[in-house]
Order: sequence, then C-alpha cells, then structure tokens
Amino acid sequence: MVDSEQNKPIYDDRVQGILRSLAQGKTRDEIALEDGNKNWKTIDMYMRRRNFQWDHHKQTYIPKVSLTNEWQPIDASKAGQVVAILAKDGADLRSAAERLGFKDHKELATYMNTRGYAWDSDTNNYVKQVGKIQSIEKATEKEDNPLQSEEQNIPNINESQISDDIKDFLPLLELLNKNKERLIDLIVPGTKVGIVPRYIVPGIATTKTIHMMNTIVQLVLDFSREKNITQREIFEVALIEFFQKYGYEREVERLLKS
Repeated sequence: MVDSEQNKPIYDDRVQGILRSLAQGKTRDEIALEDGNKNWKTIDMYMRRRNFQWDHHKQTYIPKVSLTNEWQPIDASKAGQVVAILAKDGADLRSAAERLGFKDHKELATYMNTRGYAWDSDTNNYVKQVGKIQSIEKATEKEDNPLQSEEQNIPNINESQISDDIKDFLPLLELLNKNKERLIDLIVPGTKVGIVPRYIVPGIATTKTIHMMNTIVQLVLDFSREKNITQREIFEVALIEFFQKYGYEREVERLLKS
C-alpha cells in the first residue's frame, strides 16, 4: 500500500504544463529550450521523478502505474481530463469547468472545440474529431442549443416559381453555394487575413528535418508567436492547403476522414 502511494503520478503545475505543450505538438527539445534547459533529458528526468514514463506511440508521458480507485485522465492533455471527468457518473459540464479552472461551461466548450473535440449528445461527452475544426462561434452555438440544425441555414426553393430556363442552373447554383467561402477567398484575396484554419490530422507524430532559408524560418517563428499557433500546425495547414490546391484534394479528403 505504501509503495502504491509513493508511485502515484504527481500532477504539479510544471507537469501539467509539459503535458499541455506535448498535446499542442511541441517536442521535448522545444519545451526544454523554453524552460532554459539544453535538451529533452532534463524534461524526461523531471517527469520520471514524478512517476511518469514516455510513451513512444502516443508521443507523450503517461503514468507509470494505473490508479484503480481514483480519477485518472484518459490522456495527458487538459482536454483528456475534461473527457475523463464527464465520463464519471453524475458529472456535468459545469462541475467539470469548475474543477479544471474554467470560468464557466461556455469557456470549457470553446477550449474543447479549439482542441479538436466535438460534443456528442448520445454519450453526453466530448469526442475527438479529425479533419478541419469548425469555427469556435459555430461550435459553442450548437452546444448551447443542441437542437439547432445546419438545415436552418439552407433556403427553401420553390421550383414552381422558377422558370424552366433557370431550373437548369439549379445544380450549379447549389454547388456555388456549397463552396461560396472558397470562391470568395479566391475572388477577393486577403478576405480571411488573420483567420487560420485548424486541422486534426490522424496518425503518429514523427520528426522530419528539412532545410530552408533562414528568412522563411524567421517568418514561421514570428507568425507562431503572434498568432499563438505551434510551428507544427503552421506546416500542417500549409501542406494541406497546398495539396488541396495542386491536385491532391481527394487524397487530403480521405486522410482527414480516416
């Protein structure tokens, strides 16, 4: 019993900060540099002393022991803690928000949406999504009013009031309406300045070393700090939209739906 108590993971502020950074896509070396350390070994030693071990598959730290009689997060991120709390009998959004330091359940909903989770009314919990993350405003609006449907935004067309000449163009008009955001962005470049799309890409995080001009590297660093987005997310968005534009749209669509 004493040994079990001593081996319990310690979720202090620094541990939670490291886990959150890993969940955001940062490497252990990047976290170490931010803390003023030389490399990831310092981070690893700190986590091991608090009873965590590195999981190569998940690319994060997990508890060394399994806790049987008390709450334990599904994964190491704060979003995972939200899911774990809501999975318990009697838990609700307000109690989860209070426990994890959110101002209210709406702020919690906003946080979960930006981390790629969507509310599932069947399980009364958040579910990890893949693909492009919808805007925060749309997600929180749906969670405040689960009965809202996308169909409410689609105008009803009474074909009896449309001439035969126009009816032939209805499929084209529907296609244009479906892709109106992309068309506006093409016709009026810069209309979405400052709004960076977010994607949840399935797979395992790996390291890829590439060489590029230092001026581009500096732009990435500046943009990352200014827009509060990780470097990995910048390259993922850039590559996804590059593939979509230059002939790999179907492949990207299959990837994000896998």
